[in-house]
Amino acid sequence: MDIFGRFAKTYRSYPTIYWVVITLEFLERGAYYGIMGYFSVHLVNNLGFTGTQYGILYALLVGLLYIVPLVAAALAKKIGYRTMLIAAFVILIPSYFLMMFVKSYIVFFPLIIAWGIGAGAFKPLVSATIAHVTDASKRNSSFSIYYLSINWGSLVAMLFIGLLIPEHFAQIAFGVGAVLITLNLIITFIFYKDPVQKDPTEKITTAFYNLLKVLPDTKFIVLLLLYSGFFFIFSSMHTYLPLYYTNFGLKPAAWVTAPVISAINPFTIVALGPFLSPLMDKHDSLKLMIFGMITFCLGLLLLGMIPLWYALAMGILIFSIGEFLTHPNFISYTSKIAPKEKLALYMGFAFIPSAIGNITGSLFGGILWDKIAVDMQRPGLFWGIFIGIGLFTIANFLIYNMWISQVVQTVHVKRRRGIWTSKITPFAVYASIILVILTGVNVGTSQYTVPGDSGTVHNIHYTTTIYEESISEGYLRESEEALIIEDVKSENVQYVNITLIWSDEGDIRRAFRTYRNNPDTFTVSVRMDNMTTITKSASNSHGQEGVIAISQRFQSEPPHLDGTGRYTISIKLDDAGNYSPGIGIIGFEDEGNAYTLTMTVTYWQGSGMR
Repeated sequence: MDIFGRFAKTYRSYPTIYWVVITLEFLERGAYYGIMGYFSVHLVNNLGFTGTQYGILYALLVGLLYIVPLVAAALAKKIGYRTMLIAAFVILIPSYFLMMFVKSYIVFFPLIIAWGIGAGAFKPLVSATIAHVTDASKRNSSFSIYYLSINWGSLVAMLFIGLLIPEHFAQIAFGVGAVLITLNLIITFIFYKDPVQKDPTEKITTAFYNLLKVLPDTKFIVLLLLYSGFFFIFSSMHTYLPLYYTNFGLKPAAWVTAPVISAINPFTIVALGPFLSPLMDKHDSLKLMIFGMITFCLGLLLLGMIPLWYALAMGILIFSIGEFLTHPNFISYTSKIAPKEKLALYMGFAFIPSAIGNITGSLFGGILWDKIAVDMQRPGLFWGIFIGIGLFTIANFLIYNMWISQVVQTVHVKRRRGIWTSKITPFAVYASIILVILTGVNVGTSQYTVPGDSGTVHNIHYTTTIYEESISEGYLRESEEALIIEDVKSENVQYVNITLIWSDEGDIRRAFRTYRNNPDTFTVSVRMDNMTTITKSASNSHGQEGVIAISQRFQSEPPHLDGTGRYTISIKLDDAGNYSPGIGIIGFEDEGNAYTLTMTVTYWQGSGMR
């Protein structure tokens, strides 16, 4: 039988309503992930929001995405699935449409709430419909097609939006989402029918009362809390990863936009998923989860520690395999530890780690992004912290695996002593966290810039241009201070980055003894006319380069004079870090250190030059 014959046979083996909801899922996920490809980049680069502000908005969105389904599933039984679908789409369409025109951080909040409610209300309805309209004998294959529809929708939408919509017009992605959801509304009106009868007696609060039924199961509660750590690091995929490859110069070409790079993730799952799925049935679900998390962390390690575009692409491919190994096996493992009479209940609460991890990851990640990746210009350290949290989660799961092995036989696989149950393994993983953090520190700094210095158009009239120079080099003795005054004469300033760099002396050896050179501590203060003084202090790692980066972002669209004017920069060497012996108290004095101060001005070209 040829491929078309097999497709026709597969199509006829499911009822029409099944293919209707598969189409709804394909279009809705296309709208969501198509927007996600540009969401962080648009809010930070085009609208001037900070990473922390974006993290708050994303945390609000994902919080609603996982809380609303609790109510939506019960409400759908009460008022009907079709009515609930229509309501979800009616909420989503105007929220997507209006976000095309919003530029205010405050105004985004009600639209994000509407987005979360609409998408959250839709979320449980497709899977519930599939469960109602398919036979148990075809349940595995029906949900496999469902999972593929999610990734195909994501892949097609990301490529379409990424190839046809440039970054400076990223707001059009919201319009594409509104169009796709409008198609869903039309399809629902014409083709969708309720899979079950309405039950007006259904209580909306039932889902919350059900939580009390699973709380006594310590194994399950611990599992949910531990698995939240995976979604903490997973949250970076749709939050700060697009900003990383956009603003740290990791794109191989101008046409390779954020959604195009993000499309590597669903492409990997669509391409390799059919080959990996049969192999997973032969192994322990819990061990596959742990192996998947290890693979995910390896992908982050590769893309975070090697700032090259091909390492980035390979890293995304590797962590996509890790994602595919981890989450399906978590679902499988949950189904195995759940009591038969509570299977549906346990599966319903399997979403809790996604909510906890995504919310905390986006909030904490936003602060880390601003303070470490942007201000310190150390993306390697940013990713090192995320990987460290992933390793902490893996070590905890290894301990959980040993505990479960002793408490209860959870799967029909004989457990044998080895690396998975060794008491040494989790502590070795804990120890590796320090190595990853140190690697992130030693990767050094990378220049954070807003794309556009190659002529990228950011609106109809203006292009972004970067001016950079070394404005001061010198030597300071301990407690000495240098004062530098710089005038920024260009109009339409977008970013001002001021970076102090110093290289500390190495250890010295005298009279058969080694004397350790302690770190130097510098303080930089920047004051601009009519603005608050910004002050930062930092010490270098032993024997390493030290960096203090101060960034000021100006959100006004051109024409404007924000950021134009006089900058008074103070540099002070607080502590030169004397030489101390390994044994004893008498050492040598370190009198001072040399430094280099660099100032980068990013502005909208079209008027004055600096």
